[in-house]
Amino acid sequence: MAKFLSRVRALGLQAFGLRYGSTMAAQKLNADLSRELVESVDNFLFDCDGVLWDGKGAIPGSLETIKLLKKLGKRVFYATNNSSSTREQYAQKCQKFGYDAAEEEIVCTAFIGALYLKNINFTGKVYLVGNPAMGVELDKYGIRHTGIGPDQEMIDDFYPEWLTMKLDPEVNCVMVGFDKYLSYPKILKASSYLKKQDTIFLATNEDSNLPAKGDIVIPGTGTMVHAVKCASRRDPIVLGKPERPMFDVLQKAHNLDPARCCMVGDRINTDIGLAKGCGLKSLLVLSGVSMEADVNPESSIFSKEQFPDYYTSTLGDLEKHLQNSQQQS
Repeated sequence: MAKFLSRVRALGLQAFGLRYGSTMAAQKLNADLSRELVESVDNFLFDCDGVLWDGKGAIPGSLETIKLLKKLGKRVFYATNNSSSTREQYAQKCQKFGYDAAEEEIVCTAFIGALYLKNINFTGKVYLVGNPAMGVELDKYGIRHTGIGPDQEMIDDFYPEWLTMKLDPEVNCVMVGFDKYLSYPKILKASSYLKKQDTIFLATNEDSNLPAKGDIVIPGTGTMVHAVKCASRRDPIVLGKPERPMFDVLQKAHNLDPARCCMVGDRINTDIGLAKGCGLKSLLVLSGVSMEADVNPESSIFSKEQFPDYYTSTLGDLEKHLQNSQQQS
């Protein structure tokens, strides 16, 4: 048997090994697979940046796909690691691009962070390395916070002066999200608060960068989280994809069956990672961060266990395949 399998591999028929091994290769979406997917799913969870829109606006075909899925009776949810918007603001952003999104259909990490603290009956104060949206969500639950905005305190000082910095004794949680004002004083304060082992350490997500075409790299929240993580020598509770809290919130609110859900995203490590961790079906689109090389076993830095169930160039392909399938039937 071993000799036979080695001959198969030598011939380059890797599909044999994938079929009878513990994992399957990601399947490129076509009309039959599209129909099969939609028939097996009641609820679609969509990442937004790189899937529904990019820096230029709505990605062609995405809006038509969402409309068709809703017409077919599917429930649509928007799951984003973005911490810079409240759910209300994100619903408005979706609507600006033509997506008919309601606030209760959206789960974003600023909201999850506040909800997490509410659910554990948190009392005290949060030091935020973050942005105003995170503060707004905390305010809704009456959770006190500090730290939003630029912090240049003692930035021109050096080691002896930093040792005299005054910390707020009421702070017993540090939450890190996207913060364009990240600075040395903020890292210093956050890691100092975390020196107390009973201080809660939360991170909205660990995305390395934001989707961007061309020569510019836009650092993501992960760069801010890792600065504090490194200095404090502590690991945070990560709230966003690929960790479970994001799906748990939706599942509890809408009574979702994981086996009847599909996560659609443009990142293998976060979007597809969430699907794998929560038992959801998965569709990777190549209109954002990931490339086709990422789902090729010969070139991917990811293991086959991390591969999505399906992949396609853009979300609009799903709508085209479904329309073609309906015409043929």
